[in-house]
Amino acid sequence: MCLHQKRPCECGREEAYIFHRDSILPEEVLVHLYCPQCAVSAPWDERSMVKDGGWILEYDMEAARFYLGQRLGRKDYSPEEIFDQDYCSWYGLTPKDLESSTRLHEELEPLKRTDLKEYIRQIVRRRQEEVLILKGQGWRKAART
Repeated sequence: MCLHQKRPCECGREEAYIFHRDSILPEEVLVHLYCPQCAVSAPWDERSMVKDGGWILEYDMEAARFYLGQRLGRKDYSPEEIFDQDYCSWYGLTPKDLESSTRLHEELEPLKRTDLKEYIRQIVRRRQEEVLILKGQGWRKAART
């Protein structure tokens, strides 16, 4: 079972959907979330932070390494590995990917009722186009697909 949460950024202007793979890390491991607006004033610490698409996630690395060590036997994870291996990262490819996906499905809902095959083709095509755009913008998870 995987934990996910909707979390506001530090300045409160944005929210992100956060995914916790296999529920290994509790919500509290993500100590700060900075949107692009509040990230500019965040004091950067490469030992506990990871950047993605202008956002910054800051982890309690002592707690993260403890929980990962307990479950996986390894205690030397970096912030990048925690994010890139989905132990605490976006729910989807970006902080708002869940909302974007929902909007796409709602937009194409009428087509689903009349031509299911075309609906599926459109979903696949539009998502592939979106992934290419996200890759070009430098989103970490999109770059892996």
